[in-house]
Amino acid sequence: MSDTNVHAQVCIDGRDRKRLERVCRYVARPPLAQDRLELHGDGRVRYSFKSAWKDGTCAVLLDPLDLIARLCALIPPPRFHMLRYHGVLAGNATARAEVVPGREPVAQEQLPLFTPADGGPLEPPPPTRHPWAWLLRRVFAVDIARCPKCDGRMRLLDVVTDPGDIARVLAGRGQAARAPPRRPPTGQLELDLGAA
Repeated sequence: MSDTNVHAQVCIDGRDRKRLERVCRYVARPPLAQDRLELHGDGRVRYSFKSAWKDGTCAVLLDPLDLIARLCALIPPPRFHMLRYHGVLAGNATARAEVVPGREPVAQEQLPLFTPADGGPLEPPPPTRHPWAWLLRRVFAVDIARCPKCDGRMRLLDVVTDPGDIARVLAGRGQAARAPPRRPPTGQLELDLGAA
């Protein structure tokens, strides 16, 4: 695959400066050669071709809005397929499976259950989602895992949403079947948005 692919499926090592420069030059080039574009005195634009057509035409003379309309027509609409396949190569062709090879199964490496050094279990992978207490502390600078009475760390015991389950869990912990009523806040909540 050449590194001037319009579909941007190019993978270049960051240390390969020559190929990286070539791709950057390709991406940064203008959509048309500006040295072949000239403005006439009557306001029309003349665009010279790189090579003459078979009938001898070597340039076109357009109004500026016509030129822009022709350039806009070249831009594909969003989510438009740039490659079209017909016949046996088409997506729903009945004989496609006989012609196009299927994907090869990717062999996945089996990770060891224990590290060879100490024989202990490996650390679990980092979570892909942060806990809600961490998110609230990060966004609102409020640490809900800190006990307001003793400043100790609180931990999550159970997650229940059904009223029957809530009463059962509270009764099992020796507490009232109903949570105490919350007092409404007396003043306006002040957030220190400058704190990280």
